[in-house]
Amino acid sequence: MVVLVMLGAAAALAWMLFLPVGVAEQIRARTGFAVSVASLSCNVFTGKLAVRGLVLRNPASFPVSDFVELREFSGEADVWSLFSHRFVVENLTVDVRRVTWVRRADGRSNAEVFRQNLSDPPGAAAIPPVPAASAPPARTFLIRRLALRFDQWVVADYTGTKPVVETFPLGLDQHYENITDAQQLLVPEVLRRLAAANLAPALGRGLPGDFGRALGAALLGASARGTELLKEAGETATELFQGLREKLEESRKP
Repeated sequence: MVVLVMLGAAAALAWMLFLPVGVAEQIRARTGFAVSVASLSCNVFTGKLAVRGLVLRNPASFPVSDFVELREFSGEADVWSLFSHRFVVENLTVDVRRVTWVRRADGRSNAEVFRQNLSDPPGAAAIPPVPAASAPPARTFLIRRLALRFDQWVVADYTGTKPVVETFPLGLDQHYENITDAQQLLVPEVLRRLAAANLAPALGRGLPGDFGRALGAALLGASARGTELLKEAGETATELFQGLREKLEESRKP
């Protein structure tokens, strides 16, 4: 019994020590992006995952090496939901220190290259598309509780003659419940902070798909509405000042 316990402890220790190295190597081999992880633990039986201190760096083809700095990504999923049409996550924490969106001279961004390499690794044989008639239905997801923290978004654009690097402090710390669509993350407080940082064009370009377009449109709308409110407030203040001046002039008359 003692020997079995010692063997089990040794296996668990080896799993904890070598899992981060194995995952990092797989990501690098598949995408070309180097990754380091301070700690990573995964329990396939309970559905618990915890990643801390993850740093993802761009390939040498990008003028800036920084990409993603993640303090924590941890969650607990319903393992049985993996076999159903809807993937259920009970708890999820995403704590981002910084994301650096880089666009090199040829116009391609690091987010675009990483996403493409992840789905279609360089050198891999092309997989023919599945006919629409036999394609499985799209899977949905449910996140019951989500904690999202996001400190900084950096945009580094090298497509022009002079590089443009901008840092946007976000300071997001939001909690959500029952998320089934990424657009549910765009609550008023998030839009207010993003609009205040004037981040609409950068996020609209950097985030993929419908979510990026929806976020860019929402921020532009929020910014436009803010300008409209300031204009209305200015007109109201002008009217009040004019009315006050007229009252003062009337009171001076004999």
